[in-house]
Amino acid sequence: MTPLYLGVDAGNSKTAAMVCAPTGEVVGAGLAGCGDIYGAETPQDAVDEVFAAVTRALDEAGAKLEQLAGAALRLAGVDWPEDREFWHDTLLAHWPAALPRSILNDGYAAIRCGEPSGTGVAVIGGTAAAVAARGPDGALWELAWWGQHPMGALGLAQEAFRAIVLAELGEAPATELARAVLDFYGLDSVRELNHWLTRRVGAARHPDRARCAPAITAAAVHGDPVAMGLVAEQGRRFARYAAVAARQVGLSGDGRPVSVVLSGSVLTAQDSPVTSALLGRLPAYLPDAVVHQAVIPPVGGAALDALAEGGAAPDQDVLERLARSVQERGARR
Repeated sequence: MTPLYLGVDAGNSKTAAMVCAPTGEVVGAGLAGCGDIYGAETPQDAVDEVFAAVTRALDEAGAKLEQLAGAALRLAGVDWPEDREFWHDTLLAHWPAALPRSILNDGYAAIRCGEPSGTGVAVIGGTAAAVAARGPDGALWELAWWGQHPMGALGLAQEAFRAIVLAELGEAPATELARAVLDFYGLDSVRELNHWLTRRVGAARHPDRARCAPAITAAAVHGDPVAMGLVAEQGRRFARYAAVAARQVGLSGDGRPVSVVLSGSVLTAQDSPVTSALLGRLPAYLPDAVVHQAVIPPVGGAALDALAEGGAAPDQDVLERLARSVQERGARR
């Protein structure tokens, strides 16, 4: 029987699970809600969503947990040792003890999404942001709570909301961001926007706040100076943290190429000005960076981690086959 491997990528906006063969062919996939123990209503809610995504992927594959040769869980909210222990204990209570599994922060999911070695830096700009690195000796480091700047779609939105409100008060330059964001949400005034963001009952949740990121980047492309400044600063932050991650795992300073994989909706959007800003800044912070755009979603990178940990080390052919399999499944749907 062909061994099967499970990858899980859990974030705030969704949780994705994927079952694949050693060749990279995807045989099952499942989606569910927030799998972040920090972001869900309760940790158990996050657990339920992760298990729901896994169950859907296994059902589509016609497989059971006991048939898996390995599993790699890349979970938002695995930031400290006690978070990993929480998931370890949870899986031990529900999964077969003999099933090999690894539990890491979701930032690691994207490292294999652009090149298959698993050594390098992942920079993810999605609803939120994640940066993680794996060194040549297997050393690991993730940004998690070390990050001191808002990034990703939520970061862009947070900075834009601040600029809009300060401009309304006459304490910052006027900006077209106000009209762009109000139109995006169908609101009539900055006061109405501020109320929606801050009211005690029914305030905007993170996914709702993050949705306006395309409106912000569009304003930057159209030349609004404030939006352009926000985008430029996002790129600089991503570049700096990529360099920090590389340094933490011994990947920088010796002249060898450093793989940097870009993933997430903000950084993979066509003609993304944030990506352009990042690429413009990266050589100054990480001169030996070799940039790869992710060709598979992060859950695919998690699945490739499971293959590697199970002894079926993925190569470029496997990565490309998995990418084709994902595309074909999307086309069929």
